[in-house]
Amino acid sequence: MLENLWIMRHGLAESKFESDFTRPLSEVGKLQAQDTISQLLNSSEVQPSEMLASPLARTQSTAKVAFDLLGIKKPFKTEKLLVHSADHRVLGDFLLASSYTNLIVVSHMPIVAYLVQYLVPQAELIGFQTAQIAHIEFSNSGDQASLKRIYKASI
Repeated sequence: MLENLWIMRHGLAESKFESDFTRPLSEVGKLQAQDTISQLLNSSEVQPSEMLASPLARTQSTAKVAFDLLGIKKPFKTEKLLVHSADHRVLGDFLLASSYTNLIVVSHMPIVAYLVQYLVPQAELIGFQTAQIAHIEFSNSGDQASLKRIYKASI
């Protein structure tokens, strides 16, 4: 049962690319990811122990940065439900029914914003900046979720 879910948007991607699926993460995007993950690490909160990432190149690269900094032991998994065109309700239900406990997901706009609104309807979060992370905390019974904290890149 999910106790904590961190929803992260990928860092800034390159502006020149051949395909949206192979669009690489920029150097600034790497720094943004490092910045927000460092903020998460410096908080007194529980840390993610598992990770899922969209199959697109910029999210895979962002996930690699986050994975290395967080020191997660289990290899991160690629999940097709995390692409930007996926249905956030299907993704949310998948995550709620999963056996993950402290999970970070790396995905795209608009699904990251829609997912927060789906899981925490009272949250007043409209969009996500690049590399932004929203931390959602679930109650012990799993029927209540709250938006605990937002991490934004200062770069």
